[in-house]
Amino acid sequence: MKKLLVVAKSLGGGGSEVALIEFLNRLDEKKYNITLLLLDKDTEYSYRLKKKIKIEYIKFDNKFYHSLASMYALPGKAIKKIGLNKYFPIYDVIAKHSRMPFLPHYDVAIDFYGYGAFTTAFLALNVNADKKAFWLHDEQMPWIVNVERYFSNYSKIFGVSKAIKKTFDSLYPHYREKSDVFYNVIDIKNILKKSIEFYPKEFKNNIFNIVTVGRLTEQKGYDLSVKAAKRLKDEGIHFKWFAIGEGKDRRKLERLIHKLNLNNNFILLGRRDNPYPYIKNCNLFVLPSRHEGYSVALVEARILKKCIVTSDFPANVEQIDNGKTGLISKLNDKDLENCIKKLYLDSKLRDKLEKNVTKENINFDGQINKISNI
Repeated sequence: MKKLLVVAKSLGGGGSEVALIEFLNRLDEKKYNITLLLLDKDTEYSYRLKKKIKIEYIKFDNKFYHSLASMYALPGKAIKKIGLNKYFPIYDVIAKHSRMPFLPHYDVAIDFYGYGAFTTAFLALNVNADKKAFWLHDEQMPWIVNVERYFSNYSKIFGVSKAIKKTFDSLYPHYREKSDVFYNVIDIKNILKKSIEFYPKEFKNNIFNIVTVGRLTEQKGYDLSVKAAKRLKDEGIHFKWFAIGEGKDRRKLERLIHKLNLNNNFILLGRRDNPYPYIKNCNLFVLPSRHEGYSVALVEARILKKCIVTSDFPANVEQIDNGKTGLISKLNDKDLENCIKKLYLDSKLRDKLEKNVTKENINFDGQINKISNI
């Protein structure tokens, strides 16, 4: 049995945390003795773990170093501007004041979080393992300069989409042989089961119900959604748009919704433990993100055979065939509104897209086996 260490920031709410939990759930307990090492003590989603996994936390000399380590990575442009991208000493300093809560040797150790955070440096400097790997979850990676000096400590660098691997390879061609694609694994049976647990009480049969799932942040494009909703309302289209998720931009979005008089049309539902009945029973699923790695929410909508509108960037195009399994919108509120209106008015097109999505063979066979081949 191999000893496997998985390092992550937390088990809090978010797409990468959901992907982490599904990854852990797929690991074979007969093959791996698994330890999950977390940076922060946010375990909101821990109840989703289907197996008993040993959970430990990175130890720090004091709260100051923990606070530094928990900060989101400095913007890449700022680092380049002050000339630290060739040698980023902050992580090295924090690493000297942090440690494992125990000191075993591992066969494989992985940093599932990535994002240029301290976890990548910690695993590189403070973990004793035969093989090491880290994950990249976003095609846009200005933060990658934070951790580039640690690449030599890793045997494998996984991107969760082909688009991410392509971006990484273009930035670091000399590490091309170390990079590979590792798609986020999704529990398809569980999603299908949970999607029929209830019918959303907020849905009305005589209204066109739109659903978006994601954190309330600029990255997820909710501001574009609200402005597109204003255009739809001005066109006389009868709809309700439900946003599932929480985030730092809630107040800002509430003000925008109120300003545009959309309180009855654009509803912020907040976080839902089970969003799948909303996705399954909506008329249209919309993902207006400005960038993603490989959107878990988009995969979930495809699993539930939904009609989809999503924004135009490589990782989304990797999932959606424009005009066949969904519509790809330019990254502006006008084109987003046009795509939604097109599907609102054309039920035959909606049926065609859903029929084509139904034909897709979505599976994640072979992904977990890549761990054995690191």
